Amino acid sequence: MKILGPDKFSKEDINGMRETLHESEWEGLKDRDLRLILWEGCVGWENMPDKEVVEHYQNIYGETDNVEIVTCDKELREQHGHIIARFNDIK
Repeated sequence: MKILGPDKFSKEDINGMRETLHESEWEGLKDRDLRLILWEGCVGWENMPDKEVVEHYQNIYGETDNVEIVTCDKELREQHGHIIARFNDIK
């Protein structure tokens, strides 16, 4: 799979990727992971360069040309942020 550079995506799309990666990692954290983070520290997704975010996202979720950011109504968006969905999953 060819990894596309960050110049191929809008800032909004990259921020959506960043948010998806963050949520995915958060859901999988164990106590031992938090212990290591408190001991060693880590670079948060917000501070990671766009290039690394795009590369991580594509390595995990595959090519991104079949992905769109689905914006809910304003109230839901404020509660949940952006939702990333593959076009094939949208009904």
